[in-house]
Amino acid sequence: MLNLRSDYTPPAFFVRATHLDISIHADHTAVVTRLDVMRNAAASDCQLRLNGCELALQALTIDGALVPEADWQLDEAGLTLSDLPDHCVVETTAHIHPDKNTALEGLYLSGGMYCTQCEPEGFRRIGFYPDRPDVMSEFTVRIEAGIEFPQLLSNGNLVETGAAGDERHYAIWHDPHPKPSYLFACVVGDLDCAADQFVTASGRTVDLHIYVEKGNLDLTGHAMDSLKRSMKWDEERFGLEYDLDLFQIVAVSHFNMGAMENKGLNIFNSKYVLADTRTATDGDLHNVESIVAHEYFHNWTGNRVTCRDWFQLTLKEGLTVYRDQCFSADMHDEGVQRASDVSMLRMAQFPEDRSPTAHPIRPESYQEINNFYTATVYEKGAEVIRMLAEYLGRDGFRQGMDLYFERHDGNAVTCDDFVAALADATGIDLKAFHRWYEQAGTPTVAVSRTVNDAEGWVELCFRQSVPETAAATPRAPLPVPVRLGFIGANGASLTTRRDGDAVAADEHVLLIDAAETKVRFHGTDGAAPSLLRGFSAPVILEDDLTDAERLHLMVHDTDTFNRWDAAQTLAIGAITGTGDGAGLARAYQQILADDSLLDDFKADIMNLPGILVLETRMKPADPVALFARRRGLQAAIGTILADDVAAVLTPSRQAALRQTAGGRALLNQMLVFGVASGTDEAIAAAAEQVHDENMTLSQGALRALNDCDDPARITALQAFHDRWQDTPLVMEKWFQMEAMSSIGGSIAHLKELMQHPAYDPNNPNKVRSVLGAFMSGNPTHFYAADGSGYAFIAEQLIDLDGRNPQVAARMALPLTRMASYGAERQAQMMAALATVQAGCQSTGLREVVEKALAAGA
Repeated sequence: MLNLRSDYTPPAFFVRATHLDISIHADHTAVVTRLDVMRNAAASDCQLRLNGCELALQALTIDGALVPEADWQLDEAGLTLSDLPDHCVVETTAHIHPDKNTALEGLYLSGGMYCTQCEPEGFRRIGFYPDRPDVMSEFTVRIEAGIEFPQLLSNGNLVETGAAGDERHYAIWHDPHPKPSYLFACVVGDLDCAADQFVTASGRTVDLHIYVEKGNLDLTGHAMDSLKRSMKWDEERFGLEYDLDLFQIVAVSHFNMGAMENKGLNIFNSKYVLADTRTATDGDLHNVESIVAHEYFHNWTGNRVTCRDWFQLTLKEGLTVYRDQCFSADMHDEGVQRASDVSMLRMAQFPEDRSPTAHPIRPESYQEINNFYTATVYEKGAEVIRMLAEYLGRDGFRQGMDLYFERHDGNAVTCDDFVAALADATGIDLKAFHRWYEQAGTPTVAVSRTVNDAEGWVELCFRQSVPETAAATPRAPLPVPVRLGFIGANGASLTTRRDGDAVAADEHVLLIDAAETKVRFHGTDGAAPSLLRGFSAPVILEDDLTDAERLHLMVHDTDTFNRWDAAQTLAIGAITGTGDGAGLARAYQQILADDSLLDDFKADIMNLPGILVLETRMKPADPVALFARRRGLQAAIGTILADDVAAVLTPSRQAALRQTAGGRALLNQMLVFGVASGTDEAIAAAAEQVHDENMTLSQGALRALNDCDDPARITALQAFHDRWQDTPLVMEKWFQMEAMSSIGGSIAHLKELMQHPAYDPNNPNKVRSVLGAFMSGNPTHFYAADGSGYAFIAEQLIDLDGRNPQVAARMALPLTRMASYGAERQAQMMAALATVQAGCQSTGLREVVEKALAAGA
């Protein structure tokens, strides 16, 4: 069924209070939902719709009286009740079977524990309920299970526990904050608990609990520290205190997503909780910190104020991603963090804008809402919030946020409500920014210069265009904030005056909101313009800078993001054949010699663009050829930087670099260049480093060797496997390396990996570590000329769809993004999609495939 944003209607009934009784038994789970409902006078519908999926209805009462079957309608999607009084209590009893739930939505078993995932529409797999985000209710929950499960957890505050007879016990929880059903959570298990406390700014003590499977308690320290840093940061930056006496996190091994912000009881994919330097890389530790922060920040931006409907998903996700990005920038280096965020945007979201599944950050329609948990909604949504925040200024944005919470606390609202709060708080007209919510596609801003050296000015002409997309949304010019400055020949930032301004400045912010805009600057003196500083808008920038000017900016720009971005552009040119790799390598030497720069920035600026970014610069794109060229540039740079690589690999320099995250990143990046160039010393150093006790160094060495056709690769992978074969999360890293290798990652080998004892086809992490890694990181075999990679993935998607439709639909996306490839490759991908279409059963996967087939027809 196609759902349209324009069809929204308010609920016929509100739920004033929800009483939920969950009783877990060996052969089934009984769920009683008692709903105190009241008619919504503003609604035109007079029926109460209780969603329910795969529920066995046992009983139905209204105000305690059994309801005759003739007075209700039951279908595969739920219950419909008519002729209800304006206020009544509706109670249903249903039986469910969590042990058979491989979709991992609703209540299911994971590693011997029962846990829930209810966003977006999982609660309907637990009990009959108006499962929509604009129905908010206080929840009281009673959980009963055998005493072999000591923990009976839910949202809010624990109010009562006791024995229930026959070696059973119960716990009662109450959450005083009204919430929609998608924020409900329940966990029943025998778990270890890491406990700590946090004292809020107002002096309240909050208990902090992190629950993990037995034996993993020693891996919770980093997550706990991250949680406390997040709580403190949100108080200081946004004035937002936690509002319950207890905050809980539970790590589960089977989880479709990264984590879930259920009110007061966050449920996490275990890979984003269990981490230390021995088992996780510095990047993993950063992700743990970021995701813990993200889910905690949802307490206000998502829980206290939530979405009216699922079309508004970016209201909570885009805003919260922006908040977690700001947190990470404050915890680490702002420039490096910004480069990381933009790199992800270009690798994940820009291709989505060009794909058959393109959509605005606020979609207008969907068949399966799970398909809209996308980089567009999250990452591009965050970029729109960033533009608004920087346009209003830090103080203005804070005033808008304060008004947003003042107006809407405890309510389900829309993106328009959010923008209105920002505008009303600051008195600034933000109507033009609504177009960012309505239009799909990545705008292109082309900048050209007219220079008058005699009079000392330069005129910049900005031409904006919005591409046609599969979403067929409007293509009006968008408001694009452009931060810019000028870097002189001596490397210094120049103070320039914009035409019409009385005061000169070293940086300017322009709002480009027309198809063409011309702006003149005085005092430029032949300087190179530094454009779109900090990536001030999510656009594709096309400029008329020369390679010499880019090299100058790469070495001297005062904006660290633009230094990184200049290097990225130069690398793209060198790989696609329009630039000079030798010049880039010499600039790297200057970067390496600059003691004022952080090691992590040096490592980041030398990391070459990924294949998805490179594809935009080659028509038709050939991912296999681009991979080979990228590898060739790494080898050429390694040869030019041979002395620098050798210097890094000396014992004293290695020892120093190993001490910090930035140093480890730089050491690993230099190993990549050294191994790619075939240096025996670098290959030997990588082979030795695989055995390091620090996972960043161990995996970094594996990554350097992974595309090297040398016996050291096989030996290193085997050693890593033998060391970690009993540690499931670390084995996922081994699966990834094996699946991503251009040397060993053949389809035949993937089939062997999927028979490995550590591989679990019902665990999304394991599936992603093999099939996902193959599609995203092994272009040589996934995009093989004979089409075998696509055919293999098509078979796997059909199989996966039968177990976990949500994961299958998400994993199908790389197979749908064919528009930039040649005719033969497109035909092969279309044939694979047709195979999936014939074999899939779920709405989600079918929607993704049919959009792709329609676009390619």
